[in-house]
Amino acid sequence: MEENRRKLTWKNILPELGIMLLAATGIYIHGLVNSTNMDVILRNMVTVALGIAILGYALRQEYLNYMLAYNNSEHLLRFWVAVVIGLLISFACIFLPMAGWPFLTIYVMLTLYSSLSIGILSGSVLLIIPTLLATATADVFFLYFVSGVFAAYLFRNLENEFTIGIPWLLSMMCLLVCETANIVLVANEHLSFELFVVPIINIIISSILLIGFLKIFSATVVYQYRESYLDINDTENPILVEYKQNNRTDYFLCVHTTYFCERIASKLSLDIDALKCAGYYHKLYSKLAGQENAPAFPPQAVAILQEYQEKRNAVEHKETAVLLCADAIVSTIIFMFSKNGDKVLDYEQVIDAVFKKFYDAGTFHNCDITMRELKTMQKIFKEEKLYYDFLR
Repeated sequence: MEENRRKLTWKNILPELGIMLLAATGIYIHGLVNSTNMDVILRNMVTVALGIAILGYALRQEYLNYMLAYNNSEHLLRFWVAVVIGLLISFACIFLPMAGWPFLTIYVMLTLYSSLSIGILSGSVLLIIPTLLATATADVFFLYFVSGVFAAYLFRNLENEFTIGIPWLLSMMCLLVCETANIVLVANEHLSFELFVVPIINIIISSILLIGFLKIFSATVVYQYRESYLDINDTENPILVEYKQNNRTDYFLCVHTTYFCERIASKLSLDIDALKCAGYYHKLYSKLAGQENAPAFPPQAVAILQEYQEKRNAVEHKETAVLLCADAIVSTIIFMFSKNGDKVLDYEQVIDAVFKKFYDAGTFHNCDITMRELKTMQKIFKEEKLYYDFLR
């Protein structure tokens, strides 16, 4: 828990430098075309370059500390591609009415491909570009900053239940209110329907872009392995059915382990499907390796299962820690019941003893799980006293 094994190389900085160069070049060309004073051009270039540099530093820190959402830690280039898309849109906004900038979608896109804090930071850095180059007022910046941040918060967690109706409605209402307050009401004209035309068009376009992106995101990230998990985690799966017939003891140990993995994953906001898969197959995984009928486990589940098999004395990821604790507690209680089924066990004492053994062995010393999460896990095990009666 004190150390981190992730490493960064010079290749991690290349996308950042490339985007910095691209942004600076675009700002310089825009300044030359519009005969902008060189001191203003340099100010804009330095401001945006510094913002991108800060963004790169923040991204690396969150990467090292396992703070990126979904599987974004394994796909950093995907985030930088999203930044490039946002950068191109930012330059395009210079030629659009200020009431028609689609930054709400950019904030959501960058958030889902990184994390909430990185999404807000990167969206704001990109928002600076049209604000400076189109000589927009602070009102325009805060209009898209407020609506973008609000949308990023609404859509930041789509992993467990992909519902977008209410978040979409609230984000569009926020955008409309912000546009009305910062553009329509401050216009030096009589209030009329024409003033709402561009904001309404922006809301329609932002809605289309947002829904389109969310569908792509759900298909490629959230539900990428949904069908695989539905098949693998089905107790009627032929492999599990055969396992139940040939080794009922280990099969039910895995079922009970999976129950706790699912509960804890839900409480700690971990990958529920991957942990369920690891719970069902952690006793079978080594035996299935190389077999023709072996299921194609999704990468997240493979990472947990492999670490469980190879590093049981010192794990690095919190999902593996959850599987290890669940397996140890279920196995310990089943063993104690097998020795004396009539004995009344002090479950809390057993759970504390198992966790103490892990602490003393330094099992979680290099793990990304926090002490608070370990205490939460321990509390969940102690709340299930009635469930342990099924282990007799």
